[in-house]
Amino acid sequence: MSDLRMPDLNKVFLAGRLTRDPELRYLSSGTPLCRMGLAVSRNYKTKEGERREETLFVDVVAWRGTAEYCGENLKKGRPILVEGMLRSDQWEDKSTGQKRTKIEVQADRIQTLDWDSEGGAGSKPAPRVIEEPIPEDDVPF
Repeated sequence: MSDLRMPDLNKVFLAGRLTRDPELRYLSSGTPLCRMGLAVSRNYKTKEGERREETLFVDVVAWRGTAEYCGENLKKGRPILVEGMLRSDQWEDKSTGQKRTKIEVQADRIQTLDWDSEGGAGSKPAPRVIEEPIPEDDVPF
């Protein structure tokens, strides 16, 4: 009997605002790495008709050329669209010795957005798209 499992899929798209200036650094190998915080908000109405807002805070990591662009050109408050995949980061807490984990987005593409104060599309020029090429050793065929 064949195994009829669904294929795995790990792809996310998030649009929000940067919660802090991107932090660009270079690994000992010289590879650029940029860490960013993204706030993604959702507005909704309760059953009683009360308007509410729910905000999710997400850590985003970009590599190579995308990392350099983000670190050099983006600032806190800038709206961006992130396309990437979820990744689990694990480390040991230096103060307690406990293992810690968190889920973050590893960005494949970052696109700057132009939103007006109402959250709609602005009238500025077309957004800049930064796309990280897929390394040849990551191609599945």
